[in-house]
Amino acid sequence: MRDMGARPAHLSTSTTSRARPWLVASVAAIAWAAFTMLILHLVSSRDPILDTISSYAYTDRGGGMLEASVLSLAVGSLALLGALVATGTATSRTTRVLLVTWALGLIIAALFPATLSEGTDMTSGRIHQYASLLAFVSLPGVGFSLADRLRELPALAETRALLLRVSWWSVLSLAVFGLSYVLAAFSDHPVLAPLSAALPVGLAQRVALLTDIALLAVMVLLAARAARIAREADTPG
Repeated sequence: MRDMGARPAHLSTSTTSRARPWLVASVAAIAWAAFTMLILHLVSSRDPILDTISSYAYTDRGGGMLEASVLSLAVGSLALLGALVATGTATSRTTRVLLVTWALGLIIAALFPATLSEGTDMTSGRIHQYASLLAFVSLPGVGFSLADRLRELPALAETRALLLRVSWWSVLSLAVFGLSYVLAAFSDHPVLAPLSAALPVGLAQRVALLTDIALLAVMVLLAARAARIAREADTPG
């Protein structure tokens, strides 16, 4: 995923002091998103295995917490982009576009709730579905595009290997999530029904989301390590 004509990767030593506020904001927002989502699952009576996360927009308890969690995750992701740019961590145009697409997909999905029944807004449900799909598909691309540019930074070789590994996990979890949807669509088929029961959509979606949060955490670690390396390079002797 190398951008044609892109400049060689580098770590900017003149802007590392700007990375800390972005990193703090990113960690705080992502952690708050995860905490809010956890509390929502604890207070709601919905089934965390069978029900999709989107269905928590229509919960008996914890109303509004889903939207707050998703929006916080989007804010944390944009702050992460700010941290990566501030440290000069080889962010290509592809990386920036995909990370912004992930965040915008989350924002749109939060603003337009899913459709669970005939009485709800079908247009809102379609927008929610496509925005969520766009977000889930974009994030692994961020990991791969970052890893591609990090080839030129041997000091971050270990972090690059971890980034690649978790990016592939994200792709795998997304594939499993998609398979669960296909199986659910044919849950009445005598052959596919047992497979659908063994791989419920709700569980597959949560695994995909947890993997994506782990991928974001690795990117935060990457930005933090890049800032530290640049700071050490500026320290005399």
